[in-house]
Formats: sequence, C-alpha cells, structure tokens
Amino acid sequence: MDRGSAPRSSGSPGLQRVLRSSHAAKNGQGDERNTAAGQFARGALRVALEVVDGRRPAGHLGPFAEPAVVAAVRTLASVRRSPGRELGTATLTRVNVIMVEAAAAEVCAGYDRGGRHFALAARIVRGRSGWRLAAFRVC
Repeated sequence: MDRGSAPRSSGSPGLQRVLRSSHAAKNGQGDERNTAAGQFARGALRVALEVVDGRRPAGHLGPFAEPAVVAAVRTLASVRRSPGRELGTATLTRVNVIMVEAAAAEVCAGYDRGGRHFALAARIVRGRSGWRLAAFRVC
C-alpha cells in the first residue's frame, strides 16, 4: 500500500482536543474565550456565594445560572448548612477555568471563611445568550 492511499488516523479524543485548543490559541480565539469564561465565572461564583451566605436574594442568580442551580443554591441558603458558615462571610479567593469544549468549561475555585479555606466546583456553558452556570457544588 502506498503512502497516498493509507487511511488517516484521527487520533484520540484527548489529542484532538489539544490540537483544537492550540489551533484556537493561534487564532486568538482560545485566549478570548478563556478570558470571557473566567470573567463570567468569577462574577457568577461571587453572586452564588453571596446568595449562599444570605447577603443577596436567590433571584439575583437567575440571569447567570440555570434554574436547577438557582434552586440548589436557594436550598443551601435556606438550610444554612454551607461549609464553615459559622466562620463568617465567604470571600472568593481564586478561580481556575479549564475549557473542555468550545462552549463549556469546568471551574474550580477557592473561597475563605474566617481563617479557613474551602473549595467549590462548577460548570459553565455558553449558549445563545452567553455564559451560564450549569452546575455548582461547595465543599
């Protein structure tokens, strides 16, 4: 079989993702998308933590999050059982955004309460109206 007729392997899904992200970075799209996702994530998580603390009504999270996330955060706030709540207000300290697809990212973040550090995880997705918080978990 000559080289010209050999079937081309598309590679593993992980390799394809790396190649797509490197191509997007060369075009400047990857950095812009990651920056927009990071800015959205920081704002949405800050609002979510304020709702969990009871410093803001759950309705304020509506423009940023899916209805299931708003309901879950509302429940966390109403039962007052978020980790370390007795230590004081939650302050977002760091946010890491990992693009997993062109329109989806996994988010891990840290927040402080008093002298302790806590973690949270989230997923954000981009739709027609922009980025939305699709999952939220405090630890």
